[in-house]
Amino acid sequence: MEEGHTVSFPLRASYGRNRYLVLDGLKLEPLEKWLYEHAESPVYEPIYLDTPLDGCRGISPCLLKLEDNDPLWDIFLKKGAENQWGWAFVSTATFDELLQHLRWLLFVEHPQEGEKVLRVGSPEVMKCLFSAEPQPSKSELLGMLDAIWLPSKEGGVMRWYQVDNERSKHPQRKERFTLQQKHLDALSEIAWRRFAQDLAKHLDTFFADSPLLLEQGTSINAADKVINVTRELGFAGRRAHYYMANILGAHGEEALDKNAMPDIAVNLLQSDPRAPMERLKAAAEASQQRLNTEINV
Repeated sequence: MEEGHTVSFPLRASYGRNRYLVLDGLKLEPLEKWLYEHAESPVYEPIYLDTPLDGCRGISPCLLKLEDNDPLWDIFLKKGAENQWGWAFVSTATFDELLQHLRWLLFVEHPQEGEKVLRVGSPEVMKCLFSAEPQPSKSELLGMLDAIWLPSKEGGVMRWYQVDNERSKHPQRKERFTLQQKHLDALSEIAWRRFAQDLAKHLDTFFADSPLLLEQGTSINAADKVINVTRELGFAGRRAHYYMANILGAHGEEALDKNAMPDIAVNLLQSDPRAPMERLKAAAEASQQRLNTEINV
């Protein structure tokens, strides 16, 4: 797999080409109102317009053309990139040609489930697709976009995933883009990252001073630990992860030690005639009993 390269700052020079943002309507709802609140005459168009999604204009991503010294660009750099409001690109194509390409990207073909709507305003989604391409710089996903910059936070530091278009021709395809297994695998990681964030909030709320957070350093690291342990022990499902979060949140990794906490660890580590979820429930109940005993001492 050929990767795009990571840069610390995008659009240092526009190369004589027009600069654009694709903004996510789900992040800045209502997006069109927000644009007029922060710029006198923004040059933009909702991407859902004139498509089967026209009725969902209120949450549509928008293509925004940036002017010289555009205040919207400054706002995007200061707040939007970190909060995944959208992504940037440059192009010599016309505004209408760019809209045509982005509207083509809206509808993709899932190999088992047929037509799906792609969240084109999400830099996280777009990065997943490009990173799964064999040669991102020659991907038809680029269309007439000369170079793109997708913001991402890596290790607490803002970085930009850059892909330069190396295609010699840019024909506009008619048939939908078909997702391959690598795309599906990459996109599934988004769901896991969002779930990890939910688990992290749960741990912060109920186990802020717990052994697990002390062991892992941060709540998101602790959430990743919960997900990995749940998977490694053969438990599955959202509820299973929350049971495990409560167990490890209360007792840390000591809950996995048969000598230290056999009433919990045996249920987690040893298979028996019970269903896995029954064993996990029993471990969660034992964990709560221990916690109640510790509180009452």
